[in-house]
Amino acid sequence: MDIVLEVVGWLGSALLVFSVLQSRFMRFRVLNGIASIVLTGYNAVIGVWPMVAVNACLVLIDAWFIWRLARAKRDDVAFTHSMADPALRDWFVRAHGADLEHFHPGAAELLPDCRAAVIFHQDRAVGLVAWRPADRPEAELVADYVVPEYRDYAPGAYVYSAAGPLRAAGLRAVAVEDPQPVVVAYLRKLGFTESKPGRWGLRLGPP
Repeated sequence: MDIVLEVVGWLGSALLVFSVLQSRFMRFRVLNGIASIVLTGYNAVIGVWPMVAVNACLVLIDAWFIWRLARAKRDDVAFTHSMADPALRDWFVRAHGADLEHFHPGAAELLPDCRAAVIFHQDRAVGLVAWRPADRPEAELVADYVVPEYRDYAPGAYVYSAAGPLRAAGLRAVAVEDPQPVVVAYLRKLGFTESKPGRWGLRLGPP
C-alpha cells in the first residue's frame, strides 16, 4: 500500500511539472487541475495538511480558469479583426513565422500577393488569415493560423462567421489546396469538405 501511495504521489508531481510545460491555456489548466486533485488526495492520506490546502486552492483556481476559457470560446464579441497592411502582416510573420511555416509551408512567400487580416482576442493579436483570388468561384486560402496559446479559444469559428474577415471581404466560398495533415482535422471541424483529392472547400453565407 505504501508503494502504491508513493507511486501516486510521484505521478501527481510529474503531471504537475508536465502541465507547466504546456503553451496552450486550456491544456495547462486541465492537466494542472488533474495533478492538483491527485496531490490533494495524496497529501490528505499522508496527513500533510498545508499541502492539501494549497492543492485544493489550485483545483478551485484551475476550475475557474477552465470555466472562463470555455466561456471565451463561445464569446464572439471577444474577437475582432483588422485588415493587414504590409507592415502589420510582416510584423506578425516576424513574430510567428516559424510556427506559421509548420502549418502552412511556403505561405510567407505568398503573403505579399494576398489579402490578409490579423485576428485579435481582446487586445492581443492571436492569428492571421490570408487569401488570394482564384479562377474558381472560391478564394484560395493561403493561411489560417492561430498562435499556440489561443488555439483553445477556437477563433476559427469567428474567422468563418458573418462577423469575420472573409465574409466582410465579400467572399462566398474559400478553398485550401493540399493542406498539411495536421490542418485537415481543423478544416473538417469547421465544415470544410473535400471536393476532390487534396482540395478542401467551404461555402460561406452571404456577407
